[in-house]
Amino acid sequence: MPPDRTRQGRTVAIVNPGSGSDDIDALIGSVSRFFDSAATPGDVRMVGARDDIAQMARRAVDEGAATVVAVGGDGTVSTVAEILAGTGTALGVVPAGTFNYFARGLGVPQDPEAALQAIAEGTVRPVTLGRINGRVFLNNASVGIYSRIRRQRERTYRRFGRSRLAAYWSVLAAIVRIYRPMRLRLTVDGHERRLKSSLVFVANSAYQIEQFGMDGADAVRAGLLAVYVSRDTGRWHLIKQAVRLALNGIQRGRDFELITGREIVLDTRRPWHHVVRDGELARLRGPFRFESDPQALRVIVPKDTAP
Repeated sequence: MPPDRTRQGRTVAIVNPGSGSDDIDALIGSVSRFFDSAATPGDVRMVGARDDIAQMARRAVDEGAATVVAVGGDGTVSTVAEILAGTGTALGVVPAGTFNYFARGLGVPQDPEAALQAIAEGTVRPVTLGRINGRVFLNNASVGIYSRIRRQRERTYRRFGRSRLAAYWSVLAAIVRIYRPMRLRLTVDGHERRLKSSLVFVANSAYQIEQFGMDGADAVRAGLLAVYVSRDTGRWHLIKQAVRLALNGIQRGRDFELITGREIVLDTRRPWHHVVRDGELARLRGPFRFESDPQALRVIVPKDTAP
């Protein structure tokens, strides 16, 4: 096992200015001022257009950082978390994205200055990760139409800016334009099912599940993964599902099938798929093995947050 590094050492903050913060200049100023005045040594590193966030996080670990603070949205935090998992280096989070599900689920304040103070005063808690073919996800990973939704969302963001309304609109636009269900072989803890669906969504965040108004949060808290298989009833029913999801009116049985387990294998008969992990696109080779990785990551949470 790697050494459990104490929090008395050096801190590196990785700031992604493209994450979607409404006032990026104010955010950068808050982070810079905090580390200029902090008792613990800190190094603020900005993510440039050609920088690789994973490489920046790996460099911080190699340099012996006790804590790496990810300043950005869920995608940025997930990328840093993948590098820190199993190293003993603690992760701090300053939420600066559109949804910030991971931070909100841990009780991290949404205000940057309050989040930084929580990092300074907080405690370290082990957190369970999800993995798909070895790659980390904090909130969810999915195979199917959501990858097309994600690409539509980026086009919408470029045209209208980042917002929750733009994110929801991209869902509807992608479904209307492209609907192509998959034939699946789904094996959960050794039990095989054959299904047809346009989306398989695997969740590791009880908080996000509850925000969506869906069942399965208790299973995730117990260390399982929650697998949501969209019912294949056509394009217009899928649009209704998306609307109900936005309004927290989605229902188990009517809109999706919920299956829970520790190890999930998904085979779509296609060698490659675009997969979405915590909102970020990746092209992975199937079949896809989803696993729960207990207590793999050390995360700083506010000191008054219940375990």
